[in-house]
Amino acid sequence: MMSRPKLTISTRALVCQDNDLRGEIYVGTVLHPQCKVWATGGAVIFGSGNIVEENAVIINRGPEALIIGDNNVFEVGSVMEGMKIGNRNTMEVKSHVKVGTWLGDECVIGTVCSTNENEILPDRTVIYGANNDRRIFSGNRTNQLSVHQRHLEYLMQILPKFNHARSSTQ
Repeated sequence: MMSRPKLTISTRALVCQDNDLRGEIYVGTVLHPQCKVWATGGAVIFGSGNIVEENAVIINRGPEALIIGDNNVFEVGSVMEGMKIGNRNTMEVKSHVKVGTWLGDECVIGTVCSTNENEILPDRTVIYGANNDRRIFSGNRTNQLSVHQRHLEYLMQILPKFNHARSSTQ
């Protein structure tokens, strides 16, 4: 029998009911329906402004807390098994951050791309293509944060109209 998760939900967060949450989870983020967050080892601690889309999976099997920074996006079907994530990262559709990986800030894991196990990605790393090629992004992402904020505002308005929301549980 599965026990209820211990959820602590920020007042600026939205957690839909129809998802699979296990273990100790601190949420300052938007969790879409059908996502999975499993804290089977240590806790999963979300910063603010993260978006976890449908069928995204975040798993912490290790004994230490998995710390997820602010304003990250876990797109549909992405899998996160890493140890730590910085701020403003994007895990695109069906991407995979493997066990033991650390992501810096402003990294992008491309669609159907993956990291290596126990990899440390420096800030602004982009993984792309069929061979999981890597490069450091040197361009300007200043408008990305404003687009992300508008996306969050939209989700906070629309998701409650079509989904029931969870509250904190002890």
